[in-house]
Amino acid sequence: MNKKRFIYFAGVDGCGKSSIIDELLKEYDKKGIKAERVWLRFNYFFTRPVLLLCRILGFTRRENKGGKVYSIHDFHKSKLIALLVQYLHLIDTITAYITKVWIPLKFTNKVILCDKFVYDILADFMLETKDLDLLNKNITRLFLKLIPQNVPVIFISVGKDEIIRRKPIVLIDDEDYDLKYTIYQKIMNEFNFTIIENDNFNDTISQVKKFISM
Repeated sequence: MNKKRFIYFAGVDGCGKSSIIDELLKEYDKKGIKAERVWLRFNYFFTRPVLLLCRILGFTRRENKGGKVYSIHDFHKSKLIALLVQYLHLIDTITAYITKVWIPLKFTNKVILCDKFVYDILADFMLETKDLDLLNKNITRLFLKLIPQNVPVIFISVGKDEIIRRKPIVLIDDEDYDLKYTIYQKIMNEFNFTIIENDNFNDTISQVKKFISM
């Protein structure tokens, strides 16, 4: 078996990535292979003080929806703040990648299933800044360098109406889910990676397992 040890799953919230990874973790466990899920989307260290400043200046809102508090970033109000957050987040993501992925791959035999990474972070940036041209900018080129060339990237795709039917809470979690979905479609069309339609869960799992030679 040609075991791929770092696999990145991308896709809009509600597309089924977490359920797919849950199933794969069970399969790895049955085979006696150590595997773990790693999130590389929200890693704040250097970024945190600026995010605190954003709350003070009004670029970040806190809203209670269904008993859960959400932070909503309105970075489209300030290009300077947006750039500062993005470049600091790049540093934080590099740090997180080294500690959560590079070191474990170097010194253990674990398989790492990554749930959200570079493309998802870029989608967040595009949503927060309302900048659909961000994919052509320097910050995107720098983030893309974080994805090793030999790493399989699997983009999970589902129709928007089907996502809402399966998981209506996405409309509460994201006040502008339509824009978020549009952004992910733009990313999906812009880059060259494997796209798997998650119309049937069992078929999706079979396709993913075949792709990663599991």
